[in-house]
Amino acid sequence: MAIGNYSHSRLLALIRQQHQAEEAQEPPAPAGSNTQLQYNNSGVFGGIPTFTFDDTDLKVADDIKIKFGTNSDSHIEYNENGDDFLVISGSAKGLVLSGTTIQIAGTLEGASPLKIGGEMVFTSTGSAGAFAIGPNSEAKIYYENDADDHLIVSGSAGGTRLLGTNISIPSGNLGIRINGDANITHGITLPDTSAPAGQVKANAFVSYSSIRFKENVEPLGSAVEIISKLKGVSYNWIDTGKKDFGFIAEEVGKVLPEIVEWSQDPEYANTMDYTRIISFLVEAVKEQQKKIDVMSEKLDKIDV
Repeated sequence: MAIGNYSHSRLLALIRQQHQAEEAQEPPAPAGSNTQLQYNNSGVFGGIPTFTFDDTDLKVADDIKIKFGTNSDSHIEYNENGDDFLVISGSAKGLVLSGTTIQIAGTLEGASPLKIGGEMVFTSTGSAGAFAIGPNSEAKIYYENDADDHLIVSGSAGGTRLLGTNISIPSGNLGIRINGDANITHGITLPDTSAPAGQVKANAFVSYSSIRFKENVEPLGSAVEIISKLKGVSYNWIDTGKKDFGFIAEEVGKVLPEIVEWSQDPEYANTMDYTRIISFLVEAVKEQQKKIDVMSEKLDKIDV
């Protein structure tokens, strides 16, 4: 069978010849340099000069955005023409960094407001691991160290304020340390100094005193006798030289040991409660008044 002027064998030879020519033809050369990524540019190879791969690293040129999302509303870009930062821009809904551990090896800036859904852990101790506050980082919150075992809240030169409708300390004691004095033993402990740092200023002081808190209530007896054993003195404080008036706690402890707190050295007292002496003074005045009334009646009878 023949087609036109070509025999069957001639047609087969032409087909084989064409097929061999197509197999020997070189593939189309890629565009761009030998490290550029390629893409289909209207049916021919196109090179992407801003994306290169050298068998090790995939490199993206400066100020080129890699966009994500249907509306390309998220992107990653190395912004060299701007602030020279790597920018990871999320969508209008935000940005999520997900992982067991997220590390920031540097300074976190411009996060306002910064919201954290879990714990914020500072592993360094001392001021090196401080939460620094203020334009000059002059106020800090940090954990001192394992030996001291204190949380330090360090205010600015102007001081520290605790604001709120109620400020409570669920457990432990409130103390003010000066010159390393750590002798914090009571609900509120101030330094043992006659200077203002050891004083409390207030309009009034009140004490719990309801009968519902007490038992074995009995009137005081021999109040005059007890008061007569107390010796009021004047003195000067050693630390400031300030002149003052009161009692010597060790002497009061011999008469009313219940109102004196003793130190570990039994020879010395730490404190005494001056307010408890008021009850003895009241009863002593009443005892004296009874004696005055009796004497007044006797004098009246003598005059008659």
